[in-house]
Amino acid sequence: MKPNTWSAEQRAEAQAIIARGVTVQQSRRLTDTKMLAEFPDLGSVRTWKNRLIPGEFTGLKPERMLGRLRRFAVILDGGQPNLVTYTDLPFFHEVASRVHLLERSANDRRVLPILAPNGTGKTTVANFLVHQSRTTRAYIRIRPTWREKAIHICNGIASALGAKSDQKNPADAERACIEIMLNNPRTLFIDQAHEGGAMLLHLLRSFVDETLSQPRARFVYLGYDTAWRRVFTSSADAMLESQAFLGRCLKPTFDLYKLGTRQEDVSLYLQRSADLPADVAKGLATRITPTISQYCNLRLLEDSIESARAASEGDEAEADIIEREVCRLAGLEPGKRDAGNPQI
Repeated sequence: MKPNTWSAEQRAEAQAIIARGVTVQQSRRLTDTKMLAEFPDLGSVRTWKNRLIPGEFTGLKPERMLGRLRRFAVILDGGQPNLVTYTDLPFFHEVASRVHLLERSANDRRVLPILAPNGTGKTTVANFLVHQSRTTRAYIRIRPTWREKAIHICNGIASALGAKSDQKNPADAERACIEIMLNNPRTLFIDQAHEGGAMLLHLLRSFVDETLSQPRARFVYLGYDTAWRRVFTSSADAMLESQAFLGRCLKPTFDLYKLGTRQEDVSLYLQRSADLPADVAKGLATRITPTISQYCNLRLLEDSIESARAASEGDEAEADIIEREVCRLAGLEPGKRDAGNPQI
């Protein structure tokens, strides 16, 4: 069967989901524009109106289109579609390999700092790894309002580990977390960890020192390189705490992506998400990575790919259109990009 040929089963599944979408659109009286704004997996207005609803699937890749329609169906059922995770990206491989090393460690170096800017894939990789082993891993996102507040941080961590904690005293909250970790040790992925300030550094060091018995709790500190450095230098006490904290960290600190997404990740992402040939993707990545790494990284790239699809007759993301959309969405004039990136 040719790659773009739809089987009878695929066509029937797609038409059933599309029919549900039409019912939703009619019952809520949504225009095509509003429908696509709420459900971007349906593609462009042109694709929805002129191809999907009439059943004109010629030129649409069945596996890709069905994947998007299935995510749409999950939303209609009241759920949330799984985030697309490309596990062969270099960033994913680097993080996953270090997490596995952390989980095999037998000493007190049980904190893994992962430092990279927004949009490089920290949260996506963390959620994927947690979903792979929910019994041994957990995830929490630190809120800005928790900064330097032990009670909020500890109660939040307790909740993430599946225990109810509403302690009012900082010492009691810390002790409650330690008890939970002793009884059910896990690898805790802490997203936006820099929002916890120096207090989170102190608490993690305490958790490591108080749970040295086997099996052991472990922690993945996910944050931005610049924010991490600000936490370390925010006060004299923070500087002292940071040195003690670093003694509990796996070496070296993972900061390969502190300047943003790297060219090899952009190239592979273009192959996976936009279906570009390897040579085309590599050439395009060379040209757009300096801009991508300065403006939201893979978030900008994915938005550019989707925008390129919407501008294409066949709902395909072409290389020249992706390049144009990267500049447009970054707010740059066509043909102008940021100065070269040191990693290129």
